[in-house]
Amino acid sequence: MSRRFRISLLLLSILGTPVFLYFSGVNFLVSPVGATLSTLFSVLYVTLVLWLLSRSPMWPDRAGAGWLWVAASLLWGGGVSFLLVTLGGLPILEIADRLGLQLIVASLGGAYPEEIAKVLGIGVILFSFRALNRPWHGLMTGAVVGLGFEVTENAMYGAFGSLLDPNTDLAGALAVWAARIFLGPGLHIIFSALAGWGLGLALFTADRSRAWRLCTAGVWLLVAFGLHFAWNLLPAEYWMRVVNYIAVALVVYPLFVWVWITANREARDDNSYGYTPVPITSVGQLEQA
Repeated sequence: MSRRFRISLLLLSILGTPVFLYFSGVNFLVSPVGATLSTLFSVLYVTLVLWLLSRSPMWPDRAGAGWLWVAASLLWGGGVSFLLVTLGGLPILEIADRLGLQLIVASLGGAYPEEIAKVLGIGVILFSFRALNRPWHGLMTGAVVGLGFEVTENAMYGAFGSLLDPNTDLAGALAVWAARIFLGPGLHIIFSALAGWGLGLALFTADRSRAWRLCTAGVWLLVAFGLHFAWNLLPAEYWMRVVNYIAVALVVYPLFVWVWITANREARDDNSYGYTPVPITSVGQLEQA
């Protein structure tokens, strides 16, 4: 754990909080019905995903990375990341639009700033909590950061999408949420988890060279970036978009399942590290631990 990184995490979280509140407030201005429904769905979605993740042996020790770790990860995904994306993504979107790059405009505005913003948070958080010390902790941190980003984005789309139905905001919001959940479920969670897995491997694998660590972190970030970039492509024909979504999904989900099974197995078999919330100064403390 690094005090410098923890202080950085605290300061950036303070900056990210008003960003999260701003987007939440805008949702209610756009459509109170859509925003209320989105808030309800967001709470249920976060609760369900956190519960599922916490069932895994990869979930870090609660004594050293409990609710503070969860809150920091969610806030980075739903607040700090949006701040960084707003600052870095809008200029790229404008440039791509002026150049007529319609095929990749959403990819440049999505994958480029979003994956970098999220993996930056994963790194800061991994260095901020002493209980985070295994490669799979990078995967879990990435998943929670991605969860924060995903629910914030879904809530925003749900509020604005509620206006698409001319008869009722409720129907519009439900349609958008259904599309976001069932057509490409958990993509931000998966992309961030893959990048976090690579970062965790780079940081916490023993007896590796610096070159190997940099290469490993970079390759997995490139994988997450590339898959996100490919998913956001906007071909001119609708059927081409459908084919693209199917092709990317056939790579994303099997890859994530393989990484999850591999990391889960390693976490279950790992007994080489014992975490204690306080320093051990006596044999009696060892026996109690």
